[in-house]
Amino acid sequence: MTKPLISIIVPVYKVPEQYLRKCIESIIKQSLKDIEIILVDDGSPDNCGEICDCYEKRDDRIKVIHKENGGLSSARNAGFLVAEGQWIMFVDGDDWIEPEMCETMYRIGSQKKVQLVMCGIMKDYKHTSTEYKFYLEDAKVYSGNECKWLQQQLLVYNGNIAVAYAKLIDRGLLKQNNILHDEVLRQGAEGLEFNLRLFEKLERAIFINRPFYHYIYNENSISASHDEANHEYVIKCFEKIRDFVETSNNKNMLKPWFNNRLLYVIITTAISGYFNPTNSETYNEKKRKYTDYLNKPIIQEALKTNNLKGLSKQRKIILFMIKHRMYCLLAIMGRIRKWQKEHR
Repeated sequence: MTKPLISIIVPVYKVPEQYLRKCIESIIKQSLKDIEIILVDDGSPDNCGEICDCYEKRDDRIKVIHKENGGLSSARNAGFLVAEGQWIMFVDGDDWIEPEMCETMYRIGSQKKVQLVMCGIMKDYKHTSTEYKFYLEDAKVYSGNECKWLQQQLLVYNGNIAVAYAKLIDRGLLKQNNILHDEVLRQGAEGLEFNLRLFEKLERAIFINRPFYHYIYNENSISASHDEANHEYVIKCFEKIRDFVETSNNKNMLKPWFNNRLLYVIITTAISGYFNPTNSETYNEKKRKYTDYLNKPIIQEALKTNNLKGLSKQRKIILFMIKHRMYCLLAIMGRIRKWQKEHR
């Protein structure tokens, strides 16, 4: 039996059934048939594992891994370690992909002899969709020192490439350099940390300006709600990223953007985290805990940066509130932001 061209790895944990089914079926319906689909049930306590098993019986290209819960990084690694494809693709279990994604990205990746193919992304809300904007040139092959610039773009928040999904990655590049997700980080900014190590070894890449990947905004997801453990995971990610930047061959380009990227995290942690209306803690408790968060050395250092490039006017206002500990106004902004997202 020949090896598949692409191994698609789908971590699954507490994914609402309608999202999970749409995700799996979008992969099954790919116009490129020579693929393997690895569904990783990361100890999900609901019926996600059973749904995966049902699809495995229907399509012999599907493999299901059942494992103890270890987080998103652990699930992606479990899938990668059994993958046999020439290329690797990560798809989150609550997202979906366009039918021609694999075929188009594989064809271009092979023709251009690159190690990485990136594509556009749609963010799907309840009622609307928004196409991500990228600074990359459509169909341009980035090679040599240009890949150093790409690595820098990972730390530029509006660059939109610091994710594990919406990419086709040469499996050989990952294996030869032992590039796995860091399982200590579990989730949060784990994709950014993974990509920084990947792009450190990257020699040729291409971007296709077509939104093949659909990221589903779920108001109940970890990234859109208050989860204190996840806030800690994100801090650990950035501590690891800071250490990586200091030893990187590309340190001079990366270092000026590290604290800028962390500012976005600090703002999001306030508005979508501690001061999110879904956080049932008392106002005084929110104040106390967010103050403790702000007092972390890595956060204190980021708040001193003068690099505010890319921050929208709204984010700059929120940052001003944070620096001056205007918690009452942050709580109001949290309610406004939640309303905005629910009505998109």
